[in-house]
Parts: sequence; C-alpha cells; structure tokens
Amino acid sequence: MTHVRCCFLFSLLTAGTAFASSSTMPNGSEFPAWEKPLRFSKTYYVDGQAENADDNGPGSKERPFRNINKAAQALQPGERVVIAEGVYRECVRPARGGTGPETMISYEAAPGAKVVIKGSAVVRDWRPSEGWNFGFDPKTGRPVKAWELRLDPALFHGYNPFQVDNVIGTRYWIDYSKDNMATYFRRRGMVFVDGRPLEPVEGSTELAGSSPRSLNFFSEAHWAPLFQEFSPYAGKVWIESNGMALHIRLANDDDPASHTIEITTEEQVFTPAERYQAFIRVKGITFQHAGNGFPVPQRGMVSTNRGHHWIVEDNTFEWANSVGFDIGNEDWQASSPPHPVGFDVIRGNTFRYCGIEGIGGTGGPRNTLVERNLFEWIGWQNAAMMSESAATKMHVAKNLLFRNNVVRHIRHGNGLWIDIGNENVRITGNLFADIPGDVNPHAVHIEGSESPNQIDNNIFYSLTGGILIRDTNNVIIAYNLFLDCDEVGVDTVSGINGPRPILGHTIDVRNLMVHGNIFHKMGRSAIEFTNARNEADANVYGASAVNAFFAQPFLRVKTPEPPEWHDLKSWREQHGWDRSGAMADITAALDPDKLQLDLVVKSDVKPGPVFRRIDTDYFGRPVTGDRMPGPFADLATVSGTRSIDPR
Repeated sequence: MTHVRCCFLFSLLTAGTAFASSSTMPNGSEFPAWEKPLRFSKTYYVDGQAENADDNGPGSKERPFRNINKAAQALQPGERVVIAEGVYRECVRPARGGTGPETMISYEAAPGAKVVIKGSAVVRDWRPSEGWNFGFDPKTGRPVKAWELRLDPALFHGYNPFQVDNVIGTRYWIDYSKDNMATYFRRRGMVFVDGRPLEPVEGSTELAGSSPRSLNFFSEAHWAPLFQEFSPYAGKVWIESNGMALHIRLANDDDPASHTIEITTEEQVFTPAERYQAFIRVKGITFQHAGNGFPVPQRGMVSTNRGHHWIVEDNTFEWANSVGFDIGNEDWQASSPPHPVGFDVIRGNTFRYCGIEGIGGTGGPRNTLVERNLFEWIGWQNAAMMSESAATKMHVAKNLLFRNNVVRHIRHGNGLWIDIGNENVRITGNLFADIPGDVNPHAVHIEGSESPNQIDNNIFYSLTGGILIRDTNNVIIAYNLFLDCDEVGVDTVSGINGPRPILGHTIDVRNLMVHGNIFHKMGRSAIEFTNARNEADANVYGASAVNAFFAQPFLRVKTPEPPEWHDLKSWREQHGWDRSGAMADITAALDPDKLQLDLVVKSDVKPGPVFRRIDTDYFGRPVTGDRMPGPFADLATVSGTRSIDPR
C-alpha cells in the first residue's frame, strides 16, 4: 500500500522553467508565439489630474494630455502612451493599431499607478420621488422614501443603457415558457453607491421589499437579489419605462447626498474606432462600469473590435453588465474579416463581477493564449439558459492554449465553454473551483468538435460537474484531480433532445481518452461514457460523495438502453477499462480563496509511462521517468501545505 501525503508551499518557478513543455498542443506542435521585445520610438503622457494637462498640447511629460482618448488619436505604430494615476471617465477609441510585433501601439499605466477607466458618471442633485406608489416599509409600516433623478441626455453619447433591454437582437434561443424573462428584459444600465451596485427591481412598489407576486404570469418567477453573495447590500433602483428617470432607495434609507453615486453611461470603455485593428497592447489598467448587452453579438467592456494580435496583460475588468472582454469576430453573422482573427495574448488579468462572460470569443479566434488570469464571480445575471454564460466562452477556437488560470466562484454558467468546431485546444494547469448550478454548470464544457482537444493537469473542486463532453470526439482527459463534484466528474452527452448533426454529420462522442486522473467524492458517478467506443485507464477512485460507505466509483455507460452501472471490477470485466486503475483511500481539503490544498492518497497504484507526451505537471514542472496519476509530479514525495495558485 502506497501512502502519499500531498501538501507543500510552492515557490513560483521562472517562466523559462515553469512552462518547459506545457505549450505542446494536442497535435504535437508547439504553441506559436509571436511576441517580440518592445521598443518605442515615442512616448506620450496622460495625466488627468495635472494642472498643466492640456489636450491641445504636445502630450509630453512636461505638458501631458488630460484624456486618454486624445492620445488614442495621436499614437502611431511603434509608439506608446503612459498614463498617470487617476480615474478617467471616457470611452477610449484608438484610431489605429500597430503594423507588427516590433511596432505595436501600447496603452500602459505608469509604474505603480492605479489607472481606472470608467464608463460611468457621478450624478448628484437627487430629490424626493413624486408621482409613483412606492409601497410601505414592511418593518415600520410607513411609506417608502425614494429618491429621484431625471437623467440629462448630455450624460450619454448616443447610447443610453437605461433605455435598452439586455436582449434586443436575436431571441430565438430563449425559452419563454421556462426561463425568467425579467433577466433578459432588465435594463442594461447599472447604478453604484460607493462602488457597490444597487439591486434592480421591476416595479416601483418593489423598492419596499420583495413582491409576493410572480414576475412571470405563466410560472413562479419571483424577484431575487443579484449581488448579495459577493457585494454588501447597498439598496435598490427602479427605472422608469422611458429610461430617463431613476428612483432609488438606499440601505438604511440613507440620503444620496452623503454618498458617491455613479451610473453607467457607456456601452463600452475601450474599443477601436474602426474594425480589424491589430498589434495593440493594453497593460496595467482597471476597466469598470459598462452598460453592454447580452451576446450575441459579443460586445465587451473592452473589445478588439474584430482585430488581431493584441497583448492584454495585468489589467482588471470589473462590473461589465454583460461581457468583460471580447476577441474574435463578434457575431456568428459577421462577414469574414480581411485577416484571420485571434493571435491574442491575454495574460495576468483579473476578470470579476461580469454579468455574462469574462472573456467572449466567436468567429474562430486562432492561436489565442489565455494564461495566468483570475476569473471570479462571473455570471450574476442568471441567464444560463441563454447558453452564453461562462467565465470564458469561445466559439470555433483554433489552437487555444488555456493555461495556469484560476476560475472560481462562477455562478449561472460554465467555467470554460468552447462551443462548436474547436480544434487543437489545450486546457492545462488550471484550477476550477466553486461552480454550482442546474443549467450549464460545468467547469469545462466542450461542444460540437471533432479534431483532437486536450484537458490535462487541472484541479476540479466543489462543482456540479467537472467536464462535459457534448457531441465531441477525440478528447484527451489526463492527469486531472476531481474533488467533490455533486454529479459527475467526466460526463458525455450526444445530441439535444435527440441526434444533432454538427459539422455536416452526427458526432457520436467517441475516442475519448480518460487516463491517469484522480476522482474523489463524485455524487453520481466518476465517468459516464455515452457509448463503449472510448477508453479509460490508470485512473484512481476514492469514496462516493453520496455515502462514504459506498466506496465504489459508480462508473456508467449510457447506451444502449438500459444504461450500464459499474464498479471498478465490472468496468474491467465488461469493457477492459482501467486495468491499471485502482481504488484509494483519499482525504482532501481545498480552500479556493487561499488557494491551498491538503491531499492524502492511500493506494496500490503504480507509476506508469507518460501518456500522450504530457510530460509536465500542474505547475509546468517536467516529469521524468514514469508518472503517478493526478496533476502533481511530486505526488509520492512532497509533504507540507501545498499552494495551488498556478499563476
């Protein structure tokens, strides 16, 4: 019996050693890097707080521009702008991009400066509301005291998010009979009090409290708060039907005059003035407050606007009503761009509090690197049935490397969803934690693809489901750790309400290779294959989450009917799977906020040959010789408290 205790404090390796071969793609090629050392022929400066700032000046260090958008009109290929600390309320519209990796245009925060670009305005002059019934406070029995603001059209630049529903375009995918329509027909505008969002309500009387009346005449859909799990309650807002007046009731019935109140005024915060711009770098900036709508189209708070070869690093994206950042071709119906979209580097950013997606990419983004980012508290719009909600949602991704990211506390959506026609995608060295839900709640969801894709060396913890393979063939799922999944660790599905032709034919979910993973506390099953045309070997199985007494893995083959249920013994006997697999006595504790793991595995499992060239582990360290199951190269030797922050 082998007794392995896995815990230690990880010291982050240098980039040169940490990613020895974690850039090898499923087809055996290396991920194509294009970045070059950056040198700039000229530097402009922006300082919105400097007394000598002047948009009519030269933009020099001595006489900086006041607004970033002024620099965006002046910058030429090979030039950059350095932005001083401050809050900039504008939509930056770059006039042009660079011409190559060595002549990029760069927008960057000054060293150590906190630069915030907001698509919002501070509003004042609230007065007591008149002309509407606001109900009675359920605690005091007194009429609710609301405050009113008539919106000045000058606040907006041809787009008022308080006048526009979340969904105004294509609606054919909405199930009106089952979903809560209030989600989709809620206004896009948001109100913030001292940085905290107000809860939107559907009617004036709901400022008094939760209404007992359903929001949907045909089903019991009641108002529910959107933000309470991650943001202290700040109050509520009701928007008049024409979108030109707001009525608010603050927490503790406070007077608005004693608070800073901001309202979203822009659809987007940073997007090129014309489509298809390339070789743009954005670094070290915080983007906040966009009143954008639900995809499609994917129109992010920050957008490449169908451009390519962007470097987006060390930024923070917060409080987008819908999408934080979009790449690719924006919409399924968009025309073909003059240059293939993608080739973007998205590195070291934080995406949080985005209503639908942190990153959205459609139209076949190619050669995209998404690494060392944090995604958290995304999906609060509660629109999972729309099938676009995820920390990252890509369509037709080609050569996507999703590496060393932390994806946690996702609500009403997947962690990573790559949808239809994906090729040569590798998902490696990521942590997916705390992703519950009933609709599309999986950590990783691959749909409608046939070319090889690979999911390896990841940690999956506290989920409804770990990996969903839907209408997809040829996926490698190896050396992952699955802990505490309410339903299934690796699930497979064919069709939606029956066979579904994709890419010109029906994909029957075959040639899935599930190898060397560790499963512990799976609620219904560890692995569910749609059919027997797949393989599983060298996996390690711990206790069931349903009852620790039932230590068998509950493995399943769904077709032909009736479905087969297996323990490890019959799994081997009926299909020859997991001949090198083993049962284990496993104890585990994972903290998704501190990013620490304790793991003890007691098993007879023996190391085996490296599978499919996966010769690095969760941290990118090289694996020498034979390999233990799971994502850690040092599983058999290291003890202590293990940091699992892969960034």
